[in-house]
Amino acid sequence: MFVFFYLLVIVILILHPSDTAQSALEAMRIWGGSIVPVLFPYMVFSRLLCKSLQTLALPAEPAVAALGLLGGSPSGAAMITAYADRLSPKSLYPLCALCGTVSPMFILGTMQAWTNNESLCRRLLLCHWLCALLCAGIIRLGKRHISNRTNVPQTFESSVNPIVQSIDAILQVGGCVICYSVLSSILAKLLRSLSLLQPLVHAMLEISGGVHAIWQSSLPFMFKCIALSAALGFGGLSILTQNHALLKHAGISMRSLVGFALIRCILSAALMALCQYLFPIS
Repeated sequence: MFVFFYLLVIVILILHPSDTAQSALEAMRIWGGSIVPVLFPYMVFSRLLCKSLQTLALPAEPAVAALGLLGGSPSGAAMITAYADRLSPKSLYPLCALCGTVSPMFILGTMQAWTNNESLCRRLLLCHWLCALLCAGIIRLGKRHISNRTNVPQTFESSVNPIVQSIDAILQVGGCVICYSVLSSILAKLLRSLSLLQPLVHAMLEISGGVHAIWQSSLPFMFKCIALSAALGFGGLSILTQNHALLKHAGISMRSLVGFALIRCILSAALMALCQYLFPIS
């Protein structure tokens, strides 16, 4: 099935080179102009902080939870692997659900520049974090029978320079942004008659270009807020792929990460709808 899908994508790339090249160029512009300047220094200092905190006798779970939320993806997954030898299997799944979030610097920096709406971005971040906490609580309840007898394997090389790690991570982000944006443009051709679905599909595949497309769409403001919150909750297959590359060595499947993302997506959309109904902002 995957062989057929890859062949189909390659055929479409050959048949529509200018359209797909334009999608790739736009993705590179968003990545290089809006994501790298904000996210890269944040990644570096988050990893430096993590490396320094590892020398302190701090409880592993609270440290990973705090650093994961502050760093976002894929930094959160890197934090989990950094503390892997100090985490129990029972805490691993809830932490994966909690730390699969989007970077707060993307929401408060890049998205705020796009929307020019500070109140909306702060509310989006609040909903994002609250729903990640709720999701982690749900997963912990569901996994309460997991044995704590064995530890999660150590997969993180702490001696690697944090700047080198961050360069590798930001390049992975760029690659995923470009590939999933091109895939989104291909799917948009198939959904040409359903123009309102195109930005939502884009966001499900790749979050940065997706939320930009949602904001630029003709959706009413209320629905834009809910769609943005839902998209951030899911995070996009691009982010999930990056997280899985780090977490698969600890036995976390892509199916589990998608399941956590869907829970966050539903909770985020519901919470934003409730907030906008009770305390509307414009």
